[in-house]
Amino acid sequence: MRVRVPTVGGISPVDLLVSISVAGLSTWWWHQFRAGGVAFGLLAGTVLLWRRRYPMAVLAAVVALTTATATIKVNESQLHEGMLLVTLACAMYAVIVHAVTLRRAVAGGLIASLAAALVLPLQNNVAAGLAEIRLWDIGSAAGLVVGYGGVIWAVGLSVRYLGQFRANAAERRISAERERRDNTRIAIAEERARIARELHDIVAHSLSVIVLQANGATYAFDRDQGRAREALRIIGATGADALDEIRQLVELLRSDDGAVDRTPAALDQIEAVVQRARDAGLAAALTVRGTPPDVPGGVALAVCRIVQESLTNIRRHAGPRPVAAVMIDYRPDRIEIEVTDSGTGVQPTSGGGLGLVGMRERVALYGGTFEAGPRPDGGWRVHAGLPLTGARAVTG
Repeated sequence: MRVRVPTVGGISPVDLLVSISVAGLSTWWWHQFRAGGVAFGLLAGTVLLWRRRYPMAVLAAVVALTTATATIKVNESQLHEGMLLVTLACAMYAVIVHAVTLRRAVAGGLIASLAAALVLPLQNNVAAGLAEIRLWDIGSAAGLVVGYGGVIWAVGLSVRYLGQFRANAAERRISAERERRDNTRIAIAEERARIARELHDIVAHSLSVIVLQANGATYAFDRDQGRAREALRIIGATGADALDEIRQLVELLRSDDGAVDRTPAALDQIEAVVQRARDAGLAAALTVRGTPPDVPGGVALAVCRIVQESLTNIRRHAGPRPVAAVMIDYRPDRIEIEVTDSGTGVQPTSGGGLGLVGMRERVALYGGTFEAGPRPDGGWRVHAGLPLTGARAVTG
């Protein structure tokens, strides 16, 4: 893991400062041969400029440069061994801190330590013509390298792990922020879908009744004023019911928690839903099996909306004078809803239509099953099953 620092063209101000310091220090440390000190300083300083981006390559170049310089002796003088060790220390530190993997960092650090242990006895034996570099000399140099190299190792690994810790913390913050944004988008999408379902079921059902009764009232106005008056009464009642449902929906959305279970609905409202369809002119029979269980408001609302939307679709698509049958089966572990009709019209396909989509989404919310399609003997069938265990888990 590399430590990230501000850079310009890949070179940071710290890199530039280190390179200038190496060049100046080498010139001062080989004052008997200024040209050699300047040459070494410029070469080493230039190579070290890239130690963050290419730490292993820089280490290899520094090892080669210091080894070659250790063998040079001019006017009975050499570049001070301390300068060679400082240059190797810079490359060694860079490898430990900036190598891509920890394995490379350890390997580079060992290479730098070994190079330092060899450079010192090599320089000390130049006077003898590089003859007989003794193991004792290498061992003594190794002891010195272990002492000062241990400090570099400790500092380098500390900086590396600190940078890794900061990078991991930053990544965790980014991941948490990304997850929060994703959860927010999902919550907004779910809320929009829920609002769309409610508005569609309220508006589509109520407006279809109002339009149908308004057409009937227009036709009966001059022929049967009693029938026209009844149609107007149904229009008013349907509009009032729709306004009340929309008001409840708005109150729900403005509440502190918009849980579906807070929607005021109960299973005993199914009969009122079917009765409104009858008032709108649809012949509809209701069959209830079993005893209505105690379920959350969201489940009751789902049952009511499925029945309501199914009856609305029958009035809109089943042709003239259809007969609808609604069956509610309260079982110990689930609620079965089936709505069929004897119509001859063309119902919306099972994959399209906002009403069918809304019903399917409601059922899926509670882990139920949903089917809608034509019956073999004519008409249309909607069937939904809501498991009570899944419904309680979602809403509990």
